[in-house]
Amino acid sequence: MRTSYHQQRGMVLVVTLVLMLILTIVASSAMQMSTLQERIAGNTRDNVAAFQAAEAAARQAEDFLESANLGVFDGNNGLYEICESSDTRTACDAPDWNVRTSNGWVGVDNNLAHVNQQPEYIIEKYTSVENPEAALDADTPLDTYEFYLITARGYGVSSNSLVVVQSSYRRN
Repeated sequence: MRTSYHQQRGMVLVVTLVLMLILTIVASSAMQMSTLQERIAGNTRDNVAAFQAAEAAARQAEDFLESANLGVFDGNNGLYEICESSDTRTACDAPDWNVRTSNGWVGVDNNLAHVNQQPEYIIEKYTSVENPEAALDADTPLDTYEFYLITARGYGVSSNSLVVVQSSYRRN
């Protein structure tokens, strides 16, 4: 009996160390998962803020298009034309949405909180078309539809987030 007691004396230490190693691995894994979930939540919050900012800019552009006088689409004040690629007029040179330092965007009127930069938009005008379903009465002018492409970009809480939304708008 004495011999087996002396052989097992060190086993308690080995088993305890193995259990401590397993607990350390489980705790480390739990911390990594917690950190990852916190990052995911932060990125989601940032993305939602940027999306809401872009939507606010798009709504303001639609409000502008509902006004009586739109002005001239000459490449100023965020008003551009959609032209053929060979057309080099300033009115056809809309800024790239991906270049954050590009000029020609219109900022929103209200100051949105919790965003890194205020959202912006541009409006591009398509060629006007006549209503193909209109009656061809001799004394009635044809309805003309004007189509616009609204591009709005919003920024989130951090400087790394950018959401771009586009919508088409018809005005007659």
